[in-house]
Amino acid sequence: MINRTKQVLSLVTPPLVTPPLVTPPLVTPPLVILPLVTLLGIACDGDKSSVDSAAACEAPMAEAGDNISVVLGDTVQLDAGDSEVCEDREDDAEFTWTFEAVEPGSAIDESALSSNNDDDAVNAVFVPDVPGTYTLSVTVFDAVATSDPDFVVVTVTSNNLAPLADCGADLSGVVGDRVNLDGSGSSDPDGGTLEYSWGLSDGPDCSGLGSTDLFNADSVSPTFVPDCEGVYTVSLVVSDGEEWSDPAVCIVSVVDGNQAPTADAGQGGDLGACAENPLELSGWGSYDIDEDSLTYQWSVVAVPPKSAAGDAQFDDATSAAPTFTWDVEGTYTFQLQVSDGEIWSAPDVVSYTIQEIGENETPVANAGDAQTVDVEADCESSSYVWSCGDCPSATIELDGSASYDLDGDHLTYGWTESTGTATFSASRSAVTEATIPSQSASYDTPANATFEFALEVADCDRSATDRVNVTYTCTGESN
Repeated sequence: MINRTKQVLSLVTPPLVTPPLVTPPLVTPPLVILPLVTLLGIACDGDKSSVDSAAACEAPMAEAGDNISVVLGDTVQLDAGDSEVCEDREDDAEFTWTFEAVEPGSAIDESALSSNNDDDAVNAVFVPDVPGTYTLSVTVFDAVATSDPDFVVVTVTSNNLAPLADCGADLSGVVGDRVNLDGSGSSDPDGGTLEYSWGLSDGPDCSGLGSTDLFNADSVSPTFVPDCEGVYTVSLVVSDGEEWSDPAVCIVSVVDGNQAPTADAGQGGDLGACAENPLELSGWGSYDIDEDSLTYQWSVVAVPPKSAAGDAQFDDATSAAPTFTWDVEGTYTFQLQVSDGEIWSAPDVVSYTIQEIGENETPVANAGDAQTVDVEADCESSSYVWSCGDCPSATIELDGSASYDLDGDHLTYGWTESTGTATFSASRSAVTEATIPSQSASYDTPANATFEFALEVADCDRSATDRVNVTYTCTGESN
């Protein structure tokens, strides 16, 4: 802390004494101009006096320091070290800090300061509790007088990332029925716990609803009951306790009465030359927004030119997943409509293409990469003769999942081994475990045995084979 003493120096000028008039001689001497200080010295010679007096220091002067910026969680270091205190009273100085304004939501006050109302408070510290702006003042008391306050502004920022609001997908509803909103897709990048605030920001002219009509508007899943037909706009903002998200907006389309269901006849596609017969269709993706039970109606729209198939080839045209018996290769197109008991849906159409067997491509088999297995057997010597036990069996994994069919046909798998001694955990699967039996060992001499594994893959018409070698190395070691 810098202490300064305020002083005033007074200069008292003695009266000038006029010397006697002297008549100069007839010869005029050269003119000499003396400095003012010299003149004053001559004038005051023998009669000058000066008085030094110290002006009284009346009050200290507070200095709160420069404005401060910190990140939330950091300690704010206040500095009143540039305050001025009367020299003879500097040991009695006390500093008093006051929070003149705090950020809304902050619970901080003077009790948060490390020290106050004493000489240590010249460098008081505190930790802000929310981001924002804090204004403090400091005054200095020196046992005689108190300074005017000086102010400092502390700006607190946060490294916290704002959360993201997600009010879900747009919804449909019916007048008088409850609409369930869903904000569970909202998230916070910092993993904070979220607070929810929903609003009903707009609705049709016929509606008298507002945000107060949202039930549990501060929860993740509030509800409301629309009072008339039209489009309602709902919004959601979320907070992690420090930052609020941008709003997410969703639309709720409300009708008055029953709504038509939606038919879904499936994906369709090219089934290759190995299509099942009968072919199974699927309308399980159909739905009714009113959650009414559905009835199904399938029909044939188109068949290949040489086909005689028709609606009669369905085992049950009113089933959600009927089967259809086809008779020739080509493209078959089907239509599905569903009803909720009052309204039929718009039709949905699906096509399946079945290739001729003559166009079928041979599948590609891939038995995987070659493998090596190193095992050891225990050996012991007697009279310089070594005897060894057998190397143990070894289990490996064979992977044929890289096999494929160019037509996309379903494949079957079959694994075999050339010696017939290996066993399989699942010889008809793409991936299986194979166990190689134990082998005889010789001391300090590696013995290699090669086992060839074959994988055959097949579609309904053609097959392919690939082979992979597994090298089993058996070595006897002293125990």
